[in-house]
Amino acid sequence: MPNVKYRLREYTPKAGQAGSHSFYAEAVVDNVIDNKALAKKIEARGISRAAEIKSILEEAANIILEECAENNRVQLESGEGVLISIYPRVKGSISDADVLANPEAYDNAQAATEEMLTADKLNWSLGASVGIKFSKAFALNKKALKVPYNPNQQAAAPAEDEPSTPSGGGGNSGVNGE
Repeated sequence: MPNVKYRLREYTPKAGQAGSHSFYAEAVVDNVIDNKALAKKIEARGISRAAEIKSILEEAANIILEECAENNRVQLESGEGVLISIYPRVKGSISDADVLANPEAYDNAQAATEEMLTADKLNWSLGASVGIKFSKAFALNKKALKVPYNPNQQAAAPAEDEPSTPSGGGGNSGVNGE
């Protein structure tokens, strides 16, 4: 069973920050496997040449971006189901409080309307989720190895909408990767 490293960190909120003093677990990443390294690993399994595989991976990334820009979800699958799903995601909102806080921008309106949430107020990104079957298999087929805190060691990168420091809540989130 492979060892997956984690370390414990302490969170002490500063004035005005949400949450309370707590400790939290953080996954540790030893290396980043890029297209070149991934291609070499695939080649080692006897599938084509690394340079060809690397080109295919790069082109696949370009196609994924194109497909998401055309409102499509792209699913990378193995013979056991969906490994990862990549899709367009949008965030944006307008509330009565926003309108009342900036009445000049909304012709002194007193309430938010659908027309006020215009395309220029939307934030677009790509979302990704890991298939439940793969996420559960990972969780079951690893051994957690606690390592001491080392500020030079990489933590697993959070998704762009995840806070890099916890807001004080502990617990165990789901296993679907979202």
